[in-house]
Amino acid sequence: MMNDELIIDLYRIGAIKFGRFKLTSGIESPFYVDLRLAITYPDIYKRLIKSMANLLSSFNIDVIAGIETAGIPWASMLAYELGKGIIYVRKEAKEHGTTRLIEGDLRRGMRVAVIDDVVTTGGSIIRAVRAIRDYGGNVVVAAAFIDREQGGLDAIRREGVNAVALLRITEVINVLAKNGLISDELRNSIINYLVSTRVNTGN
Repeated sequence: MMNDELIIDLYRIGAIKFGRFKLTSGIESPFYVDLRLAITYPDIYKRLIKSMANLLSSFNIDVIAGIETAGIPWASMLAYELGKGIIYVRKEAKEHGTTRLIEGDLRRGMRVAVIDDVVTTGGSIIRAVRAIRDYGGNVVVAAAFIDREQGGLDAIRREGVNAVALLRITEVINVLAKNGLISDELRNSIINYLVSTRVNTGN
C-alpha cells in the first residue's frame, strides 16, 4: 500500500525517531516525528502533498493557512497543488511594519484550511483557528500530516472545525513493526505510552 511505502520512507530518512524526547508540552515521549526532514526529499515531499490534496479535495476551500514555522512549507506546496492562495499565522504579531498576526490577504468570509505538520494536543492549530476567525475568516477544516493521537483532533473539533490527519501514529508504528523495522516490544510500549498520555477529550 502507498501509505506503507510512505511510512517506511519517512522512517528511513529519520523523520520518525525512537528514543527519549522532550516535547513542547514538556512531557517526555518515546518517539519523535520530524517532518522538517521530509521537505528535503522531493519525492517524499511530493507524495505527502498529493495525498493531503486528495484528503482535502471534498472541502470547499478559498485559501490555505500555514502555521509559523513548521507548517509554512507544507501549506505553501499544498496551496500550489490545489491552485489556492496561502496565508500564514505568526506565533506572535510582529512589532514593526503592519504588526499583523496573519500574513497574506485574508478577507472576511474566506473559507480557510489550516495546515500543520504534526498534531499532538491541537494547541497550535486552535490558536491559529481563533486568530483567523478574529480576522473574519471561516475555518472549514484543519489538517495535519501525522496525528500523534493524544487528543488533538478532538480538541480542534470542539472548536467547531472539521479535523483530519493523513496518518495516525498507531498506523505508523504498526507498519514499521509489520516490516521488521521496530520490535513488537517497542510497538507495544508506544501503544501503552499513548494510552497513558492521551489528553482527556471529554464526551
